[in-house]
Amino acid sequence: MDYQPGCLARSIAGHDKDQYYVILSVDGERVALADGRTRTQEHPKRKNKRHIQAVKGCLIQEFPVSDEEIYARLKSFVKRISDRGEK
Repeated sequence: MDYQPGCLARSIAGHDKDQYYVILSVDGERVALADGRTRTQEHPKRKNKRHIQAVKGCLIQEFPVSDEEIYARLKSFVKRISDRGEK
């Protein structure tokens, strides 16, 4: 799976395991992630690519976008997958 800005990622390691984020940027083996609430675009979570799993699909096609929009889109996505019983 390709790590592109605007795409979804799920944390697979660390204290935030199973949390979903939007990829903001990619820098070598590290990515900057935001969820719109606790991790905003101004203070992104930085993780190693090995500790996240890219999820099929992109939520955001064009930047800039507000933290509220990131949060709303992630919330909608998580609700959809929980309704289907997926991870």
